[in-house]
Amino acid sequence: MKTQPTLTQTLSLFLFLLATPFFKTCCAQSDEPYYVYDASALQRVDRCAPEDVKRVWDETLLISALQGLANRDTASLYILFVQGFGHKTDEFWLNLFSQNWLRDRERRNVDSIDELLDLFADSYSGLVLYDGSVPSTVNVALTIAGADNLLPVRHDPSEGSLYRKLVDVRKIPVKARLINEDGSPLFTGVGKIPGTNLDSSGSIKTDPYYWAIENYIKSGKSNPTEGGYYIDAYWIQHPIGAVQNHCLTNRDFVVSRKGFFFDLSPWDDETPNDDREQKLGTDFNAFNAVMRAAYNAVDGKSVIRVCGFTPWDSKYTDHGNVGYSHSGVPTEWRHAEILSNHNGYLDADALGCGAMANASFYQHFPLDEIYPQQKPTVNDLRVKGYLDDNGKVADKTFVAIYAGDYDSAAWVYQSMPAFWHDPARGNIPINWAFNPNLADRFAPGFDYFRKTKTPNDFFVSGDSGAGYVNPTAFIAPRRFSQLPDGLDVWIEHCKKYFKRWDVSGIGFIIDGDARTCDRETLERLAAYAPDGMTTHRGPTMGVVDNPYGGRSAFRPMNHDLADPNHGTAVILGDVRKNQGAQFNMYRTILWSPQKLQTLFEQVKQDEDRGGRVEFVDAYTFWLLIRLEAQNLGVDEFDIRL
Repeated sequence: MKTQPTLTQTLSLFLFLLATPFFKTCCAQSDEPYYVYDASALQRVDRCAPEDVKRVWDETLLISALQGLANRDTASLYILFVQGFGHKTDEFWLNLFSQNWLRDRERRNVDSIDELLDLFADSYSGLVLYDGSVPSTVNVALTIAGADNLLPVRHDPSEGSLYRKLVDVRKIPVKARLINEDGSPLFTGVGKIPGTNLDSSGSIKTDPYYWAIENYIKSGKSNPTEGGYYIDAYWIQHPIGAVQNHCLTNRDFVVSRKGFFFDLSPWDDETPNDDREQKLGTDFNAFNAVMRAAYNAVDGKSVIRVCGFTPWDSKYTDHGNVGYSHSGVPTEWRHAEILSNHNGYLDADALGCGAMANASFYQHFPLDEIYPQQKPTVNDLRVKGYLDDNGKVADKTFVAIYAGDYDSAAWVYQSMPAFWHDPARGNIPINWAFNPNLADRFAPGFDYFRKTKTPNDFFVSGDSGAGYVNPTAFIAPRRFSQLPDGLDVWIEHCKKYFKRWDVSGIGFIIDGDARTCDRETLERLAAYAPDGMTTHRGPTMGVVDNPYGGRSAFRPMNHDLADPNHGTAVILGDVRKNQGAQFNMYRTILWSPQKLQTLFEQVKQDEDRGGRVEFVDAYTFWLLIRLEAQNLGVDEFDIRL
């Protein structure tokens, strides 16, 4: 974790930023003031005091939902909460954007939740109550909140509770209930699901989701293309890890877009640890039912964004859960495959750095129509000595490093205050794997990255395109949905984002446990990745035709690198002499530019093999593979390891 910058570094950065196009071209959308509430005190909780845990959960949830409603039409309310990588993240970005985008708008600080409720009283019309004894009802309450402009509140008649303050003191009317008036559970897991003609699933956890499907997704009240997969109120019972990992502040964006929320296990071979008594497969069936309802609501003609990630530290995995058989990565892969089977994709706010705030605020930033990149030409390669005069690729080991994992707006949001301002950035070619769809939640940041990039900063997509998916899980047969082929819907979605951000390559395709991409699938994906793709697995590299009359390169990912020492050993160990040009790509996760530079320097210091290695950007890498295939007169050749 990086330390805070020195005063000299901060001043140098500020002077640099003032000279950038970002500062010169951004202007505010409105001259109305915006309001800032410091919620950072809610990061502190006494985990041994249940009432304090409940208070922190209740207040953070209320603030996030209110922010989503207040920011639906304009950027009005900003929250200070998230911290990471040695920075107060929300404060860092606000200080930066106040110099440009928000320059002409007055900032007004808000001192209390009561003041927030007064300021934004026009944003909500009442309360929706959920049942703390049925944790899943909080996600249904958030779904209702976004659709009906209500504030979600846990029913708690105890003295001093947020519920009592809102209902008894402020007299905010209760407009919807997910609990009976006498405080008994509305959902019992037997008989008929209340408010529907459906038989109970047998689970008090999943019945509320079936209620929401009928009353909000099928009815059209909710937006079926926007989902939030975040831990439910089970967190109150098990507040482990960093407090912000409850990801409550992430939910404003989905609320602002009237989306639906859920938290269900992707596994059908063991019951979830938050509902051990349910029948095997009950959670899994509800997961598929939610996604099928969203798919049906748009007739399969749109993709479905799902922000969030499996809460692997608390549920559904063997992490701290005795007797559970599935580890984190298989659980992630299965989750992604179920979404992909229903034309869904992840904006993957995975724990560790999954917390984000203010996406509902950022969504109003005015983006440019296109953000061009300068990509290498054949002549550039010749000048660098990568080609001879006849166009033959030099007998070298060309290495590209995939700088990931940025398939989550939260991961970009938290890490870039440190990484983007690392003094080593610009010294070496870095392939930033920023999924372009993340700009929907962090538009001013993405604009800023493009307008402050160096000639050594290149942008590719991360996991499979404009969102984390398994591409073959869009292709029939789709084992969890039995739906028809949906890959063309995914391709059209990606083409829109790739065009705006001038991305023409996929840094890493994740197949997970779905089928491995074959040539036919790669040819289809080349419609949005005409320069190249890094595949998940396979013994060969080569080219496939793209629909623009050219050829798109592909090459399987070599290895993940743990640290510079491990990476040095792996890269040098893969070097082969006297086999012609070599093309190797490696994956890193949350590496700083300085860490990457250390790796490059250590590799080049090796007298025997290091001199053969050329570190290149991904577009150079893919262009060289295309030229090699052309010179060899083949579509595929072995990966030369």
